[in-house]
Amino acid sequence: MHSTHIALKGTIPWLVCALGAGLLGAPRRASAAELDWKGYTWSVTNGGMAGVAAGSTANVSVDASGYLHLKIQKNGDTWTAAEIFTTTRLGFGTYQWQVDGPIDTLDKNVVLGFFPYGPAAGIGNDGTNEIDIEYSRWGQANGPNGDWTNYPASGATIGELSYTFSLSGGSLSTSRFIWTQSSIEDFLLAGIQAPASTASLIKSWKYAPTNAATNIPQQALPLGMNLWCFGIPSDGKAVEIVVRDFQFVPEGASTGGSGGAGGSSGANSSAGGAVVGGATSAGGTTSIGGATSIGGATSVGGATSVGGATSVGGATSVGGATSVGGTPATAGTAPGSQGGAISNAGAAHSETAGQVGASAGESGGCSCRVGGDPRSAAGGLAWLFALLLPLVRKRCLPTGKRSGGS
Repeated sequence: MHSTHIALKGTIPWLVCALGAGLLGAPRRASAAELDWKGYTWSVTNGGMAGVAAGSTANVSVDASGYLHLKIQKNGDTWTAAEIFTTTRLGFGTYQWQVDGPIDTLDKNVVLGFFPYGPAAGIGNDGTNEIDIEYSRWGQANGPNGDWTNYPASGATIGELSYTFSLSGGSLSTSRFIWTQSSIEDFLLAGIQAPASTASLIKSWKYAPTNAATNIPQQALPLGMNLWCFGIPSDGKAVEIVVRDFQFVPEGASTGGSGGAGGSSGANSSAGGAVVGGATSAGGTTSIGGATSIGGATSVGGATSVGGATSVGGATSVGGATSVGGTPATAGTAPGSQGGAISNAGAAHSETAGQVGASAGESGGCSCRVGGDPRSAAGGLAWLFALLLPLVRKRCLPTGKRSGGS
């Protein structure tokens, strides 16, 4: 519910909403500041926005832990709220927020919203091109406290589900929707969850209307977040919500881990490490060029590497040794041999649950922003790094940026 559009929520009389819009006039959104957070630049609303309180840049901040704080507060007799929008547009994919705050027990007049919103960029009229996750009771003390509302690309068909939920005294929750050209699927989960997880699921809903090309937004849209006043807080108290993390995973990319944004460039999976170029990586490893790498290893050129080893050129390397030249290594041989030589001791396959896809790949190509330090095998490997360098350069050429941010 943004700009001059006032959506009908639950059983709120339409007349109350219409009168509220008329009394408020047509709010004008002005940005006096920008904020860099989670790989995106966000404009901070300073002035008119939805509800009865204007946005203030003083109500938006990022702390030393990288958490986003949104506030409603009173200065003298004036209440102010918080709102931000991405300066770029995001399209089909998975959107997820990890939230610290009592979203189930907000004051009846307070609204927390996460929403792509086309009219902010001149895409469609108000009441179209909007996908809402909102937590509010819309002025009703005992009303439903959750809403998922989907506005069409054009026309007047609106999909909405209102529901009541509880965090059972907790304050951590995960909100998510998956937007495709034919459906929008919403999730609310207790606690902090990874984008691919449905653990501690509280509620879910899939909206798949007929004539989806009309009834579901089809263009990339600016993304907004706001904490605002449907009415003046009835308890007279300030409100603060902390968004610990936001992730956007474009459609077709692997879903990211719980700690940050992720999309791997054609990768199968990544657990606790980095993947570039369609590889499988687990446990803090660097893997380039379709390789499988597990347990702190560096693997380049289609090789399989397990247990701290370095493997180049299609070789299999297990247990802390170096293998170069395409020949699988066997137990007990010294590191550093070419054509098949390694130790088989102590290898293990371990993938960290909840961290699947924590890679730095970018859609359409490789990314050299890999996480986790490559680890070489023991011994003099200066010659090996000289060999690796041209392979890395050849296989890891950046080809573009992810939609909506770096």
